[in-house]
Amino acid sequence: MKKSKLFAPFLMLLAAAVASIVMFKGNYDTTELLLILLCVMIFFYCIGLVIQKRVVSFMDQIKAKEAEEAEKEGEVIEKEAVSDEEEAKAEVKAETKE
Repeated sequence: MKKSKLFAPFLMLLAAAVASIVMFKGNYDTTELLLILLCVMIFFYCIGLVIQKRVVSFMDQIKAKEAEEAEKEGEVIEKEAVSDEEEAKAEVKAETKE
């Protein structure tokens, strides 16, 4: 499992832990505490999903751009190799003519 997929649950659990500690210290009633905690968990899970999707799409864009640049560099290297072979063939032809 990718680490990027764990962002939303981690954010939800962290927010739930902070909220539950604050509400426990504030002497909230148990049913009120659980209702607020449920709302906090759902809210922060949704926010985490949005952030996670943006980060993953950003990472995919970076990987695609790097792959494209690597492909362009590969083409340049191949073209140079072809031109070196052509030069070698031209030298051989020139030597055979002499």
